Amino acid sequence: MITMKRRPITPTRMLVQQVEERGWCGKSMRRVAPSHLWAGLIIIMLTCLCDQKTMAQRIVLQERVMTSGVVVSQKPGLLRMTDENGKTLDLKFQGPADQAVSLNGAAAIIKFPASIDVRGTLTPAALQESQFIQFTAQVRRSGRFKPGVVVGRIQLLDAPTTVAVTPETDEDDEGYVECTVVGQILAVKTNRLALQVDRSRYASGSRLAVPIDDSTQVFFQSKDLSQVSPGDEVKSVAYARFSTGDLVIESIDVSASSNAETESTVDPLELKFSKFSDEPSPPRDVRSAHFLLHTDLSDRQAQILLSKLEVMIELVSRYFGQRSRQPIECYVVRDLSQWEDWPIEAAGRAKIQSGEGVTISRGSLKGVTSVVYSCDKHGVVQHEAMHAFCAQTFGSTGPTWYSEGVAEMGQYWKAGELAVNIDPVVADYLSRSQPKKKLLEIVAAGQVTGDSWQAYAWRWALCHLLANNPNYQGQFKRLGIAMMKKLPESFESAYGGVAKEISFEYDQFVKHVANGYRADLCAWQWTKKFTPLRSGRKVKCDVLAAYGWQASGVEIDAGSKYQLLAEGEIRLAEGGVRVTADGDSQGRGCLMGVIFNDYQLGEPFELGADCEFEAPSSGRLYLRVFDDYTSLADNGGKLEVTVGQPR
Repeated sequence: MITMKRRPITPTRMLVQQVEERGWCGKSMRRVAPSHLWAGLIIIMLTCLCDQKTMAQRIVLQERVMTSGVVVSQKPGLLRMTDENGKTLDLKFQGPADQAVSLNGAAAIIKFPASIDVRGTLTPAALQESQFIQFTAQVRRSGRFKPGVVVGRIQLLDAPTTVAVTPETDEDDEGYVECTVVGQILAVKTNRLALQVDRSRYASGSRLAVPIDDSTQVFFQSKDLSQVSPGDEVKSVAYARFSTGDLVIESIDVSASSNAETESTVDPLELKFSKFSDEPSPPRDVRSAHFLLHTDLSDRQAQILLSKLEVMIELVSRYFGQRSRQPIECYVVRDLSQWEDWPIEAAGRAKIQSGEGVTISRGSLKGVTSVVYSCDKHGVVQHEAMHAFCAQTFGSTGPTWYSEGVAEMGQYWKAGELAVNIDPVVADYLSRSQPKKKLLEIVAAGQVTGDSWQAYAWRWALCHLLANNPNYQGQFKRLGIAMMKKLPESFESAYGGVAKEISFEYDQFVKHVANGYRADLCAWQWTKKFTPLRSGRKVKCDVLAAYGWQASGVEIDAGSKYQLLAEGEIRLAEGGVRVTADGDSQGRGCLMGVIFNDYQLGEPFELGADCEFEAPSSGRLYLRVFDDYTSLADNGGKLEVTVGQPR
């Protein structure tokens, strides 16, 4: 038995292929960048899906806007800010690690890298172990600093670098030399930093005790918008307005608040393995507890990848309650020309050559053995390693919708992380795509792997919902194991009794999905009992700020009038200002209502703290505090709501 699992074409790769195949300025698309666009109104020929027919659409850059303002929130690929006129803007951006920007629900995907400059200052207490810093100070050959003098200015570096103490001047009469010090933090104390440097005549023990105090300032500069916080000043931002309605950042300059708890601007794994060389290496074997890696990655990247794989395999093993019978063998290739003497199968070479991956599994009397062949993209390796784990542990990877959906989940899983965290292009495609793919289309038989990145997106969406929504997660695990063991179980047999409920929650999920969305905080409360209100009767319920729509327990009739009172205060951020059910000046926190009837939702309507309202339709009343679905987790508090009929 041989099974092969292919990594799907990424959104960016799919776009370039479509453009080139149709003869539409394919080469120029690779070079599209803000600097080219500002020469005038440039028309880009892209593709879109309309009524399931592929057609050309003219995407026009309508104008360039310069403004300033204040940060409201930040999510991967999306910055919300209030501009100088008080208007709220949702700005998309392509960060350093992103491949592209999605326009109009991924109907168009363009390369539009943003120039990002985030600057700020921290106190020394905000520094963390393993970070790299640079400063100048007077140091003696013994590695001692001048008595009574503290280091007043420290620069936090945004990448691992070579540590050293470099003299800049001659020794003075007391034997001190002005030196540039670059080191890695070992410990942060109240009045000193323990710093790792290279052994030299100014650091004989390869360590320095750097004197600091409350006057010491730590300056940082980053190209990562994840470093900004609500309230930070946007000194300037240039963004493009496209005919799709999308606003996309060209450049942005942010001044981070001085008291910000800014995290390291360096990937924690880069810091953890910074002592390993990042120079390219010839093919070799690198091992960890559960993986045998044949790779030509640098020593540092190999260790980082193995660390990610081990975390993933631990989470997956804990989830399924079973561990792989044997180590997972992976060929991870940076430069295929170095691998002529290695036994890479033809299918593996072809996938690596195209920047993708494949898992080949073979069955025997002893069980299934899988080998992963992959390009050097960590996400691709993790995706394929999930296939290998499932095949070796359960005998197969299950039907295509489950196999590929769970494999996509595998590369995003993090310990204790329940929020959506995917490529912003994929999130934009799912939430804005029209028409949306129906649930039964996703689980239909006869699908093949590697069909399209859009198909993989829908499969991921369904699997993420079922795995994280408490209404379905227990059954989803049992179903997955049964299908991978090839037992007579299917999506229809497992969920047939709640088909309408799943379809409804799935539609809600893909409508609102974005990075930061929590499926567990938006699960529908199906078991809540609802009763109609009789004259003079009142029903009480609690509405949590950190949750989506919640059942009131009240059935209402179209045209009837009702009285609502919401008592208490809530907060819309960790440590944020408390507000009542009337919300803040922008309406955030306001109590909202919606009518649910026959698995359909009406239009939400505003209620507030104390109101009389007329029911727009008949059905079950659901309530929620108005806030972004992606920002529910850090909310706090609850409202005590009473609903009755006026006398």
